Amino acid sequence: MNFAGATNYCRLLRGETLYTEARSKAFSVQVEGGALWFVPISSGKRRRANPEKTENVLSLLGKTGSWSPGSYQDITFHASYILAVAKRHATAAT
Repeated sequence: MNFAGATNYCRLLRGETLYTEARSKAFSVQVEGGALWFVPISSGKRRRANPEKTENVLSLLGKTGSWSPGSYQDITFHASYILAVAKRHATAAT
């Protein structure tokens, strides 16, 4: 999956609540144009996904298979959201 694929998949998740793996934090996703946003339920504050950083996380996930957000903390603070979307996509595809 790449950023475009993640964004397209997130369009299908509109209105659904997702959960981060490590801390079970509830969040939703929003797509506006080509922008992807993560919205924690607790704060409601939207956090925009950086396309390049999201691509880097997804690429490294493909290479390492690591689902630990700590493996990606040097790339982005939003790794837990990206991984939750990727895991949802992976489980839906099987």
